[in-house]
Amino acid sequence: MKERVAYAVGRWESLWASEPYMSHRIVIDLSTRKVIAGQDRYRKRWHSMSVRDVDYMQQILDETASNIFDDPREYGFEPVDSPPPWALEAWPGLRRYG
Repeated sequence: MKERVAYAVGRWESLWASEPYMSHRIVIDLSTRKVIAGQDRYRKRWHSMSVRDVDYMQQILDETASNIFDDPREYGFEPVDSPPPWALEAWPGLRRYG
């Protein structure tokens, strides 16, 4: 029987040109099929995503790569048992879902 991991972590490149250029790293909760944390990289450092940005990343995945939740490795994401430390850091704003 194949054991299912709880999360997937990986990089997602911006679909649109931006200045400054941004890439993203995100954490997906595979059991709920939800993006639960993310950071944007611009100007040579990582910045926590706002709740709105996490929701937008969820929308992007739902619309353009919905099978990422079933096969994260296909997208270069690494299945992990727990979120990485950067995903657990305090956000500058309050996290609220629901």
